[in-house]
Amino acid sequence: MTKKILGLLAGIAVIGGVNLDRIQTFLQQSGLQSAELTTRIPSASHQTESKSQKQKASTNKKMRLEIPAFLTDRPEEVIWHDGYTVSFNRRTKIPNWVAWELTKARTEGTVSRNDDFQPDPDVKKGSTAEDSDYRGSGYDRGHMCPAADNKYSEQAMTECFYFSNMCPQLHSLNGGDWKELEEKCRKWARKYQSIYIVCGPIIYSSYPKTIGQNKITVPDAFYKVVMRQEKDGEAKAIGYVFKHKKQNKPLKDYAVSVDEVEDLTGIDFFSKLPDEVEDKMEASYNVNDWQ
Repeated sequence: MTKKILGLLAGIAVIGGVNLDRIQTFLQQSGLQSAELTTRIPSASHQTESKSQKQKASTNKKMRLEIPAFLTDRPEEVIWHDGYTVSFNRRTKIPNWVAWELTKARTEGTVSRNDDFQPDPDVKKGSTAEDSDYRGSGYDRGHMCPAADNKYSEQAMTECFYFSNMCPQLHSLNGGDWKELEEKCRKWARKYQSIYIVCGPIIYSSYPKTIGQNKITVPDAFYKVVMRQEKDGEAKAIGYVFKHKKQNKPLKDYAVSVDEVEDLTGIDFFSKLPDEVEDKMEASYNVNDWQ
């Protein structure tokens, strides 16, 4: 979508402001003399270089193709983990979005999932959920960036079990059609070498349901957008919207354009691409491009 302020739909709520009819329709060395101290204390020039390197690294992170335009209409704390980046919302205590690049190499790791769910230690604004919030709630601790996408390293596997990467999710969806799309994404990463993924919750209720003592918001729906770059400089993308209820349908029935997901969420996806490439890619989709 052209770089512009995304108009949020009527019925604005905690995240994104989503209209129910639309969602039903179109279902983130000093110079000291001591040799010992000289080896331990970096020089001013080294310190300057380190600061410059850190700034460059930070800029590079922000320019990753999967990172959406940063948000100003809702709480957002962007946290960079090894396998994904999360935009955490301290009000809802779930992510606004979770984004990552999934490569063929990352799907071929051998690290086993550890199921060690933990609060995210890097969250500085507010707090994440705790295990007790989900216990007896009737909802799964639903991964946004799945464990199977993080088996390439122990660190990535550990971090993907942080609660900042989780949303309350019905098991029928978490273990059903949502899981099917996760598996499909790994298939696409192996086929195309690399894909870019962003997913997260949609909340359109004025007073959304919460669970646990920490009042973790339960989403009304979920979205996922997937993009790949072509050798000719063009790009292809597709979006999916899943209403948060028990359902079992072909994935094509959830497919929508990325523009439609942007309208529903108020998030500008893939904004680092040239406008002409982004606009064309996001305006339409073809399920036959994603087999």
